[in-house]
Amino acid sequence: MINLKVTCDLEGQRLTFTFEFEEDEPKSTSAKMVGNQFFVELPKEVGMGDIHPDHLALCSFLVARPWLVKNITFPRPVSRKFATAIEVFRIKVGPINQEVIPYCSNQGEYLGLAFSGGADSTAALAVLPNTTIPVFLNRPLIEKSLYNKNAAIESCNNLKKIGYRCLTVSCDLELIRKPVGFPTDLANGVPAIVLAQHLNLFGISYGTVFESLYGLGRMKYKDYEETSHKRMWWHVFEAAGLPLSFPVAGISEVGTELICSKADIGSIARSCIRGSAKIPCYKCWKCFRKSTLRVSLGLECENADLMKQLIENKEVKTKLSKLPISHENVLLYAFSRLRLINYPKEFNARFAHDYDLAFLERWYPPSSRYVDARIRDDVILNIKKYLEPMDASDEIRVKNWNNEARIENLQPLEYNLNHGD
Repeated sequence: MINLKVTCDLEGQRLTFTFEFEEDEPKSTSAKMVGNQFFVELPKEVGMGDIHPDHLALCSFLVARPWLVKNITFPRPVSRKFATAIEVFRIKVGPINQEVIPYCSNQGEYLGLAFSGGADSTAALAVLPNTTIPVFLNRPLIEKSLYNKNAAIESCNNLKKIGYRCLTVSCDLELIRKPVGFPTDLANGVPAIVLAQHLNLFGISYGTVFESLYGLGRMKYKDYEETSHKRMWWHVFEAAGLPLSFPVAGISEVGTELICSKADIGSIARSCIRGSAKIPCYKCWKCFRKSTLRVSLGLECENADLMKQLIENKEVKTKLSKLPISHENVLLYAFSRLRLINYPKEFNARFAHDYDLAFLERWYPPSSRYVDARIRDDVILNIKKYLEPMDASDEIRVKNWNNEARIENLQPLEYNLNHGD
């Protein structure tokens, strides 16, 4: 029985993926599937024959995975190797053609980077080989959206000016779900995956940081090696001939900001996706988190009026009321370096802690195993240009990170904005 059939059509240079579900599909999740199509705009010299069937299948699976129940039929027959890799998800796939030769990463020459234009993505590019090809997923603008891609486009243009082969690829896969966003955390790599054979890629890299890979941005440390994410997705990408690399996986958001402050390309980083190419919006959660951190590091001047504007924002207040707060370890680090007299008095109790978080300024060496062996030594050398490695005592602090007990004794942060003298 087929639960999901995926078809692909190319009209002009627009490659459209269409999902046809049976009555019991799609599966109900917290993010609702509100469309059954997405497109990728291909460069004019690329045709269907330039896309490996396993890569079409991987793109389909990355987008459909949250709503998939049992079986999926891909647009073109896939290799036995790729089909077997998908089985770890307990999903049956087809059609399979024994004559489809798997894509071989050993023949590739370049690494692709799913590039966002933000600090983490830019830091990843700074430590990767300078032949890396950044690929930006250029989401179309929709009515009433606060999204502004001008800053990211400007970052891409600046990379092109200094010699990077940076691609901006129109793709609307984020609109297939509500709320708008990536169906899976690796789905922003879809444009690079579609173009992998054309670009002669040997792998796909992401700007995934320490907080995300090892859980420090949530409640407690987790060994990525033991996670379902590692067990499933790593194997699938390898089977597609595009092994994953996470060059900043052992680097906190603290470290990526430090890298951007030192690297030649660091100044292109633009984390805000609502402001202009020149000025962040200073109204969103990302602006609050990044600006707070940058001020604490001495990379941005403290501006009391600006910070008041940020903490008055409804989105920021909502995010700060969570237990835990997203990337709470970074905020704990930042507020330990700031004068809390400039904030509502409730911030004192919420961000009080006795952790030694200086290790967030350094690099976690065990993470190097998540960088492709072909570039690992170069990436390690590049990281060491910007950051010191953690020592044994730092690594113990990392593995012992646990914010659960502290959170259990806290109330959600609520504050009076009429504070101060």
